[in-house]
Amino acid sequence: MFIDARELPGGSVLDAAICIVGGGVAGITLALEFARRGIETCVLEGGGLKFNAASQSLYRSENVGLAYDLHASRTRQLGGSSNCWGGWIRPFIDIDFERRDWVPNSGWPFDRTEVEPFYQRANDLVKVNDHSFEPQFWREHLSVKQVQLLELNDGSLETIVSKFSPPTRFGRDYRAALAAAATTRVLLNANVTEIETSEDAATVTGVHVETAEHKKIFVRAKRTILAAGGVENARLMLLSNKVAQQGIGNHYDVVGRYFMEHPRIRQGQMVPLNNAAAFRFYDARHTYHNPDLAVDGTSASAHFGLAEQVQRREKLVQCRTYFRACRSGEDSDVTERFHELYSAIRLKNYRDIKLRTFATVARGSPNLMASLLYRRLRLAAKSDYFQIESVVEPVPDRESRITLSRQRDSLGLNRAELNWRVGDLEKRTHLRMLALMKAQFEAGGMGRVDLERADAGLQLPIIGCNHHMGTTRMHTDPRLGVVDRNCKVHGIHNLHVAGSSVFPTCGNDMPTLTIVALTLRLADHITAQDGL
Repeated sequence: MFIDARELPGGSVLDAAICIVGGGVAGITLALEFARRGIETCVLEGGGLKFNAASQSLYRSENVGLAYDLHASRTRQLGGSSNCWGGWIRPFIDIDFERRDWVPNSGWPFDRTEVEPFYQRANDLVKVNDHSFEPQFWREHLSVKQVQLLELNDGSLETIVSKFSPPTRFGRDYRAALAAAATTRVLLNANVTEIETSEDAATVTGVHVETAEHKKIFVRAKRTILAAGGVENARLMLLSNKVAQQGIGNHYDVVGRYFMEHPRIRQGQMVPLNNAAAFRFYDARHTYHNPDLAVDGTSASAHFGLAEQVQRREKLVQCRTYFRACRSGEDSDVTERFHELYSAIRLKNYRDIKLRTFATVARGSPNLMASLLYRRLRLAAKSDYFQIESVVEPVPDRESRITLSRQRDSLGLNRAELNWRVGDLEKRTHLRMLALMKAQFEAGGMGRVDLERADAGLQLPIIGCNHHMGTTRMHTDPRLGVVDRNCKVHGIHNLHVAGSSVFPTCGNDMPTLTIVALTLRLADHITAQDGL
């Protein structure tokens, strides 16, 4: 059942067994699981069924670290950021869960076997098949014309395959199921302003909700789960400071710390010496949701990654590198400004559009139209060169964090302030990846790799991947983490956190599948614990 919070009488009090704050990937996954079990659940979603610019404006934030736009990198609408998700899918692997002595603050409280049983159920929810991620599977099931695997000499680099979800828009695709669930109420336009606790801050007693028109509602539940994303989970805990002045669950000043995002860097070019078509399976512009690369309805894409033995031997993190087919004369700056403009218009984020963006797009419009047509037709085989793009695994850094800004939103709440940091290990990994690629491709006669400004490392512009992780991290020690191995907030017996904000480390792969798997694990744990 859907209810518009704006239509409820002011001062309304709602009761439920479980209150879920956030109607994104994690929140909807929880709601579906509890509905299946007949558990009375109330989901609080700050947005509506459709995108609304006024609601989205509540995501405006202040930035004091690396350049980053928290407003445009998430969506305040039922379905959350699945509404702007590209659909990339890959599970975490064993090393992602390990404590690595060369990676500060690394390691989960358990290994991959704890999450493994939930990946198949997660596949069903994001609508991808259960087929292997092994490159050989895709070569055997697709034509040689579409899939050629590049063989490198010394084993330092390996081919890694990712899949594509359609992508599943959780708010759209599961709307009917939520509406039909007899024990589920989804409150739309319900902005959570505070989590209320008992006087000793050991029990959550309810959640305060306010509409844009300042109508106030209170939701009581036996158990509350924060599933509002890597930024808002931490922000809500910090805002809830009436009893615990530093914020709930923040006795050791960990809430908001260890913010992680996958740094994405475009640096260098690869010019094929023979057939450019051989690189198509590694070209993100060619493979992205390409039906010609689908097996049983799920398509795939390849990239290069550092072999695990190289990571261990040289004390590096993971780095995945792929290509972007380009035509001669293509102006990447014009193309990027176009996508920046398109995104701003789509989000109705007009006030952040810069004059130089309009000027750049207008000046380069003839070249831009040719480039967009080139991409649309997937002309990778006719490429003149490939732009090299790398995504690096982030290292958990205590000083990379979300805090409360002095700026306030229209509800009078402190906005989020982000200080995103990228350290020396990420920079060293990126440079080593480029050097290995150059050596391997040129020694094998496959292509010439030009690494302009390679010494600059990550001083080049960093493009985030819109992955907000780590701000309520999992750890057995409350001095080092916000939640325990079962995602329960330390010191509060009935408050849990779901989503990527609990990730202690996040590997180099896309977080969505692991978000869903870990959320399914949480749903099973709560159900078993409460005997529901």
